[in-house]
Amino acid sequence: MDETREKLIAWMIGDLSAEESRPFEARLAADAALQQQRNQLERTLAAVRAVPAEDVSDRAFARLMAAAAEVVPESADPAEAEIIAVEDTPDNVIRINFLLRTVLPRVAAVAVIVFIFGLGVWITPGSLRPTVAGVYDEHGMAMVVDGDLVESRVGEPRRLTFATGEVLLDGATAVRVHATGPYSAPAFDVERGRVVVTASATPVSLNVGGRSVQLGKGSMLAVDFDHAYANIAADGSIVEVQRMPIGDVADLAESAYGVKLYAGGVPESVRNTRVSFYGSNLDAEAFIDSFVESASRFGITIDDTRRHLSYEPRSGRVEPNEEWKLDIAVLQGAASVSEAGHILPLGGKGLPNFVSFNASEPTRAEVGSLGNEDLNRQVVWAAGAEGPLGERLRDVKPSSEPLPDGSVIHTDSLVLNGEGGKRIFKLGGPDFDFPLAGGRHGRLVQLTNSGAVFEVQGEIVREFMPFGQKD
Repeated sequence: MDETREKLIAWMIGDLSAEESRPFEARLAADAALQQQRNQLERTLAAVRAVPAEDVSDRAFARLMAAAAEVVPESADPAEAEIIAVEDTPDNVIRINFLLRTVLPRVAAVAVIVFIFGLGVWITPGSLRPTVAGVYDEHGMAMVVDGDLVESRVGEPRRLTFATGEVLLDGATAVRVHATGPYSAPAFDVERGRVVVTASATPVSLNVGGRSVQLGKGSMLAVDFDHAYANIAADGSIVEVQRMPIGDVADLAESAYGVKLYAGGVPESVRNTRVSFYGSNLDAEAFIDSFVESASRFGITIDDTRRHLSYEPRSGRVEPNEEWKLDIAVLQGAASVSEAGHILPLGGKGLPNFVSFNASEPTRAEVGSLGNEDLNRQVVWAAGAEGPLGERLRDVKPSSEPLPDGSVIHTDSLVLNGEGGKRIFKLGGPDFDFPLAGGRHGRLVQLTNSGAVFEVQGEIVREFMPFGQKD
């Protein structure tokens, strides 16, 4: 096996070190022939993983992948070829006849797939959905097949790659992936959250908020679909409350933590007002604190028993959240947004590069042209990303330390419920009072659903800190 193919297989099965992966991924992005090899091996990998675990162990799977690279058929006629099947025993290699594959155990059928693939022919036992992409995060790599929903949680960005581009997902994001053919990029349905889509070598299509978006070859697009959504892990390690009605959040406290919050004293119009907050490792009391704080600007209070919500009218008008808001920004190249037959071009010379929609006026679009600094604010959560996207964010670097567990993000503040007690850092406040790595201090300047951005005292660079490590 040549060294390049060996590295490709090691990278695909998670055996390539981080130091080797970065330059290899850069080469992969620019090498069409290597991308084709990856696509072929991804299909083999998906077929192997479709076999029940009791038939093929992880060790056998890794050896089968290696065999796929080493097998060189002596004949172009598959009927005359012999197949290598690797069982769980490391040194046990058996030879079988191709014509007998239908009566062999499933492990042998997998070897048939590997070998046939080596001939450039795609034959699988049974019906398998096609593999269309791979998804990568801190836990490794997994294959994505046609129709899969790829989700990312708070503080855990994920990278979804395919032969001619990639999709970077922020926390609290969900994207459904669809195959469009063997020689074209997959299509994507953005169900919620933030993504950056890069169309490196071919155009890419996506649907979001009832709109069709076409991204041109060589272009990059940021989508923020801030849609009503709630997810609370059983242990409170993840708390995502996004544009949910106050009354529904009170119900969440009972379903997630077993704590009944009574909202009978709150007017119905206020119970239907929507709030958002995101937390890391929150117990029941921290969840209640976060909820009440997020709803306090609408007049929500809680009594001393911490079980009864009430309402106190506030002076001044506060704009409530709507069910959803959609922002689309062209970071590079050109795209178009289509709705009900109307096509809005974006990003071309003399054209706007930004469009925004909201639930209160869904047919009305606000369009404009953003400068580089404003465009970068659309993707500041992607600080540290490699490639063209990372190059856009030279003034933002990822922090070496995450936000502490117990952190909560609201629309205008970051709250820490840690050992030092409750501490609140207001968005755009005057003080450099947030402790950063190396004894430095920062001022809170931006919030996303996966972390916070700080202006570092005495430095020109900003720093992005994600949520703490999840259990």
